[in-house]
Amino acid sequence: MSSKPGIFSFNAAQITSSMRGQYRAVQPYEKLSLQPGEQGLSLVIELPMDARIDDRVNVVLTKHGERNAKCEVSLVVDPESYLTKIAEIKVKQSLDAGPYFMQLNLVGLHDYLKNAAEFDIILNERITVSEPVSELIKTQTTGFKRIFNSAVSAVLSVF
Repeated sequence: MSSKPGIFSFNAAQITSSMRGQYRAVQPYEKLSLQPGEQGLSLVIELPMDARIDDRVNVVLTKHGERNAKCEVSLVVDPESYLTKIAEIKVKQSLDAGPYFMQLNLVGLHDYLKNAAEFDIILNERITVSEPVSELIKTQTTGFKRIFNSAVSAVLSVF
């Protein structure tokens, strides 16, 4: 195995060779062992040819033997990643060490699934990330405000 970092692609046949610049193409049949850093887990993804600016790349990590996802991270395709066809996603959520299924989803502008890929990965170490309390409170307030606004608009639509 090469010591170069792996690049995850939506289509393994799309990568013209097993090496692309500084990255080694991860094949779907590989069980890749990943070593998280101090800031979480960094994943390099090659975007498919049908990716457009403002599309979303979703990464879903599910622990083997479980049904519910342990982690979901999104990234909006910006002009730079659109041109280079390479995006980097950072997983900054606490996860236990062990085997995971990783699903990559390319979601279009109107929330339709454009492309998907799955990989088997193994986290060598537990990811521990402390989240500031202020962000948690802000997220809860935003969610409550959204629900309140939906309820008010539903009541007003009756009249």
